[in-house]
Amino acid sequence: MKNFFQISLTVYFITLFVFSFWSALTQQANQEWVGSLIFLPHGCKVIFICFFRLKAVPALFLAEFTGQLLEWHNTDMTYLYVGTITSLISVLLAAEIIKWTQIANFKPSDFFLDINYSNFKFIVFVIILSALLNSISSNLVLSQLNQVAINVEVIVRFFIGDIVGSTLFILFAVIALKLLLAQKNRT
Repeated sequence: MKNFFQISLTVYFITLFVFSFWSALTQQANQEWVGSLIFLPHGCKVIFICFFRLKAVPALFLAEFTGQLLEWHNTDMTYLYVGTITSLISVLLAAEIIKWTQIANFKPSDFFLDINYSNFKFIVFVIILSALLNSISSNLVLSQLNQVAINVEVIVRFFIGDIVGSTLFILFAVIALKLLLAQKNRT
């Protein structure tokens, strides 16, 4: 597993930062469900799984585990961990389905160096499919754990939040990397 340690550290700290940033933003909201309308950590899952596949999964889980533990340390965390695992599986499954169906191709080395339609098409399809799979499966699993009925409004809110959060995270990442590359080229 070449570069596993470097990938894990990078994925862990970026995801933990994004989770903390998202958590701080949601604490400013009047309603506790507002955070699910722009779920930025889903973008971390999408981009890192697309680039690093299974190498990113342990760091993504650990980052969410750490973020949840720091944020909600006085609660029973079982349902949050199960939700995280379900979400990671949804993104992995979505990326594999898109790859398997050959709807779009993805070349990680070209993504930030040469922004082209093919790479963005793959990412967009993974965002949409993983948001759909995640919103349904997470709510199904969590409703069983908490023994409550599945609420369609919550599924729609999770679906929209995963798409918006992923899009915003990836746009920020592309802009940040373009600025860093431009700065590097100037020196």
